[in-house]
Amino acid sequence: MARFLSRGVWLVAVLALAALVGWHMLVGQPQTQEPAATPAALPSAAAEPFTPLGADAPLPDAAALTSAVEAAIKGHHGTYNVVVQDVATGENLVDRNASTPATPASSLKLLTGAAALASFEPGHRFTTTATLDSEHRLRLVGGGDALLGAGAEQPGEVAGHAGLETLAKLTLEALGRQGTLESSYEVLVDASLFPGPALNPAWTADLITTNNITEVQTPVLNAGRVSASHSSAVVREPANAALAAFVKTLNAQAKDTGLDVAFTASGQAGKDEQATRLAAVESATLLEQLGYMEEHSDNFMAETFGRLVAVQRGATGSYQDAREQVTAAVKELGVDTSGLDMADASGLAATNKVSPATLAGLLTHAATSSQAQLRELATLLPVSGDTGTLAGRLNTTDTTGLVRAKTGTLAAVISLSGYATTADGRFLSFSVMASDVQGALGEARGVADSIAALLLK
Repeated sequence: MARFLSRGVWLVAVLALAALVGWHMLVGQPQTQEPAATPAALPSAAAEPFTPLGADAPLPDAAALTSAVEAAIKGHHGTYNVVVQDVATGENLVDRNASTPATPASSLKLLTGAAALASFEPGHRFTTTATLDSEHRLRLVGGGDALLGAGAEQPGEVAGHAGLETLAKLTLEALGRQGTLESSYEVLVDASLFPGPALNPAWTADLITTNNITEVQTPVLNAGRVSASHSSAVVREPANAALAAFVKTLNAQAKDTGLDVAFTASGQAGKDEQATRLAAVESATLLEQLGYMEEHSDNFMAETFGRLVAVQRGATGSYQDAREQVTAAVKELGVDTSGLDMADASGLAATNKVSPATLAGLLTHAATSSQAQLRELATLLPVSGDTGTLAGRLNTTDTTGLVRAKTGTLAAVISLSGYATTADGRFLSFSVMASDVQGALGEARGVADSIAALLLK
C-alpha cells in the first residue's frame, strides 16, 4: 500500500480513526469534551477517498519500540525526552521522560497553530485598511496580515496576497470620489492592534542580528523582512517601513495619474474610532497563512498569530496576553498541559517549557477532533524529504513523504514533533526533544530523524 502522506491520505485517515475509537479512549479527553466525531467536509481540498488506516491495523510492540528508541539514543550527546503515542487509543508506546518539560524550540509553534485554528474560522482573512481621520490625515491601519506585500495584490499567492500598491490605488480612488482632493496629506500608521513592547524581553539580542525576529508590529511587509523571501534579512520597526512603502506608492500613483497631490509620512498614531474607512485589502486565508508559518517555521508569523489569538479571545494584542491566551486555548481543547510555561508564541525563548507528552497529546487530539479546522493541523506540517524545514531531512527512499513533523532548533536544543504511519498502517504521533546538545546539533537531528524513521517499520 502506498503511504505517501498527501493531504487526502492524512485527513481521511484521521477521520476514520475518530469514528472507530470514540472519544472516551483518548488520553486526557473527558467524554464531555467534544461530541462524537462524524466525517465532515474539510476546509482544504482533502477529502478524497482512501483506505482507512489506524485502529484495525496491528499495534506496534511497545517494548520492542522502546528498545529501538533507546538504541538510537545510546552514545549520543545530550538529554533526550521522547514519547510515541498511538493516535487511535491515546496509549503511550514509548515514554522516555515524556512528562518532563523541556525547551521545545520551534515545536512550540504547534501550540500556536492549534490555538489559531481553534479561535478562527479557517477561511478568516486579515484586513489592512486606509482611513481618513477628522484632521484629514490618512492612516494606514494594521489588522494582523503578516504577509502584506509592497506591490499589487497577488490573489494566487499566500505571501503578498494583499498589496500596498493595490491599497494605494483604491485609496486614491476613494479620495477622488469625495470631490475635494487636497494638495497634500499627512499619512500616519496605526499599529495599535499590538500594544506594549514589540520585542519580548525573553529574547536575546542576537536573535535580531541573526535575522530570526524583529519588532512584532502590524501593519508589516513580508513578515518583517526586506523581501518576500522568508530567508531575507529582517527590517527594524517594520510598521514604519510599511508606512514609508505606502507613502512612496501613493506618491508614485498620484504622479502616474496626473494628480497634483503629495503625501508625507508622519509617524505612528493611536487608534481613531472616528476615522472614515477609505479602502481595504485582505490577506490569504488563516489556513493558508498558518501553512506558510508551519512550513517555514516563521517566527514573526507565529508571534503575530499569538497576538491575534489573544485579541480574538477578548484580550489585548500584547506579547503577555498572547502567551497566556494561547496557553488557555490549548487547555480548553482538553490537552494535558502540565508543566507548560510559554514565554513567547514562536519558541525562540530558551525559557519556554513544554513536555513531549503535551506536544504529542495535542497532535493526537487535533488528528481526531470533531472540529474540522483543528484536524487541518496535520496537513500544515512539513513533509519529510519534500517540503519546508524537512525538505532536506528524512529524504531516503524509505522515509520521503512518510513523516509530517514540526522541527525546532536553538543553540543547544533540537526537537521534532509530528506524525508517522507504520508499515502495517497504525497512525502514531511522536515528539523527540533533545537538550544540552550545543556543538552537536547535527548529531541530535540525526537521532531525532532516526527515531522518526523507526516508527515507519
